[in-house]
Amino acid sequence: MGRVHGDIVIRRRNNIDKRDDYTKYRKELQEDFNNICGYCGKDKRCLYEEHELDHFVPRGIDDTRINDYYNLVYACKKCNGSKQKDWPTKDKNIPHNEKIGYCDPATEEFDEHLGRDDEGNIFYKTEVGKYMYKRFHFDIRPISYVWKLMELMKRENELCSIKNKDLERLEILDKIKELREYLRYNV
Repeated sequence: MGRVHGDIVIRRRNNIDKRDDYTKYRKELQEDFNNICGYCGKDKRCLYEEHELDHFVPRGIDDTRINDYYNLVYACKKCNGSKQKDWPTKDKNIPHNEKIGYCDPATEEFDEHLGRDDEGNIFYKTEVGKYMYKRFHFDIRPISYVWKLMELMKRENELCSIKNKDLERLEILDKIKELREYLRYNV
């Protein structure tokens, strides 16, 4: 049993300059979130579409934080679309009430609510985790396949870094590339 983000620790950087348009933070968020969705951990390289910028506290709940870097989450399209404007507490200062709501994925608290099993499936640990699990539809999405694809990509990078160019290693890399492209297209 592990973390949704595996060995990646997501934290927003400190002392970021204020910008007049939240989309201008994309590069920094992509780096701070290590190219993965803050909610489901999906690596952007697994997709044909770009990740989006989610307002953790939705704009309709707190319009003063539209361009606040610390209110933005680097999120895949599925997670961002699932959360949308949902904020069950209706209070901009209360992300959850111990039963329903959200936890910022760039905090240590996130790991208290959600985890990942050895097969790559996401599971909930608390009532708040259960709310997020259902809201993000982790039970019906191909979460474990994406996780396995990401693990495969890690192995591929490890093999690529080996200087030895023997035929067997090159054949393995070709098979990994084929499988990765198949999964990327079908997930």
